[in-house]
Amino acid sequence: MPLVDDLEVWGEDARAALPPGEALLALASVGVAYGARGGAEPDFWTTPVGRATDRLARAVPTEGWVGKAVSGIGGVAFAAPSLDLPADFPERWIGGRTCFGPAGSLARQVEAAATGHSFLAVTARRVVVLVKDDERLREVWSAPRGDVVAAERRPRLLARGRFGLVFRDGSWLVLGTFGAHVGSAHARRVVAALGGAT
Repeated sequence: MPLVDDLEVWGEDARAALPPGEALLALASVGVAYGARGGAEPDFWTTPVGRATDRLARAVPTEGWVGKAVSGIGGVAFAAPSLDLPADFPERWIGGRTCFGPAGSLARQVEAAATGHSFLAVTARRVVVLVKDDERLREVWSAPRGDVVAAERRPRLLARGRFGLVFRDGSWLVLGTFGAHVGSAHARRVVAALGGAT
């Protein structure tokens, strides 16, 4: 039994945010699980900051006396040995990869929607992301249940309330329930509502 039963506490608010008559099967306070996010392409380089960083890197000369001076300064400043670990090493090591799919994929849409105080609701017809906004819940994303082709628990040693969703477009996402380190009841409820193995 979870410390806080989201379905009991937030169920009426969630039903009010859904169309009349839509049966609410499961509800969990969620966020994207801790881990290495990433998609089919390097997201950072597609952002304005990433493009500016790339242009700056290409603008610094690597040839001639200026290039030698810049690389010489870099060589002296960074003379310590390097393990050459990937940038997302701590996240990947602790939480694994938690999102995969190109921009615009269903997993990326859920990743963008599940920010702040978010809930994942499973109804008889849809999977819905709700966000708490001014003391009430509002729908920010939804898809037919058929768009989720698989659901399974993805627990880690200290994060038992993690679960993964695989979408029809091949993208996938790992979500963690609020208080995931305490228990797995909410994750089990969502996975069971989607027909996955608990």
